[in-house]
Amino acid sequence: MKADVESWIKSGASLGEGIRLFCLHSSEEHPFVKLCKRYYQQCKPILVQELALRSGISSVELKKLTETHGGSFRENWPFLNQPDCPLELKILAANKITAYWNYVNAHRRLFDCRTKEEQLATVKEVVENFMENRAIIAEFVYYREHGHVLGKHPIFQEFRNYKQLRRLNPVELIKRKTSLEHNIWRIESELSKNDKPHLKVDRERRLQQKKNELAEVDRLIEAIK
Repeated sequence: MKADVESWIKSGASLGEGIRLFCLHSSEEHPFVKLCKRYYQQCKPILVQELALRSGISSVELKKLTETHGGSFRENWPFLNQPDCPLELKILAANKITAYWNYVNAHRRLFDCRTKEEQLATVKEVVENFMENRAIIAEFVYYREHGHVLGKHPIFQEFRNYKQLRRLNPVELIKRKTSLEHNIWRIESELSKNDKPHLKVDRERRLQQKKNELAEVDRLIEAIK
């Protein structure tokens, strides 16, 4: 199988052949197969890594096959060290690391799921973290090439919302703080129950947004004292 996978990667990793190779050891009913057919460009890197792993292709060999080159994180995005770097991009740098490891960990679990529910939830987690990572890279590439933000990532809307918070009076800020703390408690409770694994990624995203907003509210309240 190793030779077949190597040949597939070298020839461009087409959808049809990739799914055929994948189905040699998995059912065609696996949710990942359906996802590949619908969103192949997003799923292609995952499929390449999984087939490489199954066929015994090492990470070094895979890097050569895919001709992946690049420096370190800070070398690729030197503007993150500059004092005039937008705060949104610095936050996205931390989010990128989180999204990457969420993707890696979910990918490890992806093909060990025992139920369809686990498969669907894990597939969603893999793809959404992969897409989050790509969205952040798009912002970084644009800023590196143009010197100003692209502004399509949701974090920029979050920061615009923060400007609305600065218009609130002290009483309104306290009310907002109480509401946010309750929302955070509720989402954390939902996550701890893990009764709806397919909503895990959405809940984690909402939780982080609420925590970010709470941090801004706390900062504004502290500034009043």
